[in-house]
Amino acid sequence: MPKPAFIVVILSFTLFFSAHGKDIISVPVNRDIYHYTQQILSGRDLKEITPEIFNHPLCQRDIVDLVLIQKALILGNSSLSFEFVLIDHEEQETHLLKSGLLLVSVDTMWLSQVQPLSNSVLISSPIIRKGEYYAGIFTAPKNTEKLAQKIGKNLSQVSVVSNENWTVDWQTLKQLKPRTMFNESEWIIMAKLVSHGWVDIMLVPFNNTTDFRYSGDGYVIEAIKGIKVALQDSRHFVISRKHPRSQQTFQEIELGIKRLRKANFIEKSYRNCGFLTNLVDKWREIP
Repeated sequence: MPKPAFIVVILSFTLFFSAHGKDIISVPVNRDIYHYTQQILSGRDLKEITPEIFNHPLCQRDIVDLVLIQKALILGNSSLSFEFVLIDHEEQETHLLKSGLLLVSVDTMWLSQVQPLSNSVLISSPIIRKGEYYAGIFTAPKNTEKLAQKIGKNLSQVSVVSNENWTVDWQTLKQLKPRTMFNESEWIIMAKLVSHGWVDIMLVPFNNTTDFRYSGDGYVIEAIKGIKVALQDSRHFVISRKHPRSQQTFQEIELGIKRLRKANFIEKSYRNCGFLTNLVDKWREIP
């Protein structure tokens, strides 16, 4: 991004004002995730939605995160509401949280990723609890059977693409000793590399389609049946300690999460979305 535009975006996250009894703050959200969320919500009031809304072909984990944090604030009796700034890359989010320019992440983060930042951020109760999450091994549909034969206790016979900034994915894959490991920052580029057979596999969350398939402009990828990868970490919302509204927002989010958890709203939402699924309970786990 050109520097002047970057500065404008940074400054926009610092906006904080009150209107009609609401505290309004700007937060960044991925452009595609925002638009998919709007399609799924289809104008429904956030106060009224139930987990069943996530049983939708466009749903993915980031969308559930975006809705959950807003539901948590509502149930935490917060006066806070978000004004979304649409972005294409999230690489600056950690820096913004550390500096206090961004109040809260609307995308959950791995605990191992944010623990080193604990002097600068507050970490919510777990949204995805440790031991709940398995990823699928995705490849081009024509390669699923062939690659299933090559994957044993590790990935030594296949090539993998991931993003080194996704610390849990990256470290998990390194431990599985792939033949070759490529770093790529853009998910869609990863999917295209795998779809065209230029790289064998990538880790992807399961979804709510029975064939566990993702498709888009220029790519189709599908889970290799019978194999799943355990990602042993928990995911959390993160609040900046340096923002003037940090403690109040943290308390509101914690109360909201407690109420959502008690109502089983969190687990039901991720299961309806397919991010958590019992359809792979009998699949072989690596490592």
